Amino acid sequence: MALLGKAILGVWNEVAPSDEADFAGWYVREHLPERTSVPGMPRGRKYRAIENASPANMALYEAADLDVLTSGAYRTQLDNPTAWTARITARFTFMRRAICSVIADAGAGVGGFATVYHFHPAPDADARVRVWAEKIVSELVEMPQIVAAHCWVGAAGEPETPTSRLSAAAVAEKPVGWVLAIEAAGVAALKAAQARLNLVDIAATGIADWQPYPLYALSYVLTAG
Repeated sequence: MALLGKAILGVWNEVAPSDEADFAGWYVREHLPERTSVPGMPRGRKYRAIENASPANMALYEAADLDVLTSGAYRTQLDNPTAWTARITARFTFMRRAICSVIADAGAGVGGFATVYHFHPAPDADARVRVWAEKIVSELVEMPQIVAAHCWVGAAGEPETPTSRLSAAAVAEKPVGWVLAIEAAGVAALKAAQARLNLVDIAATGIADWQPYPLYALSYVLTAG
């Protein structure tokens, strides 16, 4: 398994160019250290889109299970945002996030480049899509320089917090459903994986909504301890 747990928090956001330096400093100096101090949240990563694509930023936080993300120290952090967090989140121009259960995970390590696909199954197609997701994850990691692939499903019912209210004006209208993530050792390998997925008859898999996201370069990873 590539991930350090059975749950993941995925975040995609943007700020104005004038706020980029403050945003980057916040992630490295405060936000990732704060989040990885939570028991059961062993690793956090920040990515930046290449080729000036949008959404410009992606962050992934791995957790032992959904309980870590729905109770305890993490929720306390969300209920009590720092001054720096309050300043940054209020400046988000785009925000999409979800706590998710990991349903498929293959490979080892962390790739220097990554991309994700957001999607939703058609009505009554969840079981069929899950079978496809498990199969494609296992196939992708057999491709050259694809170091990991995983699929997650968004968990419903996360309570609102002071932190989420700060960025509410920038939240995307469509909630996160399912996410397919691919990690690679190089951009060319990631593009080859994209080409492989472009050959898939998405409708035939039971997927009704398929949204490719940008290619991202890993800018920072922090492991607890």
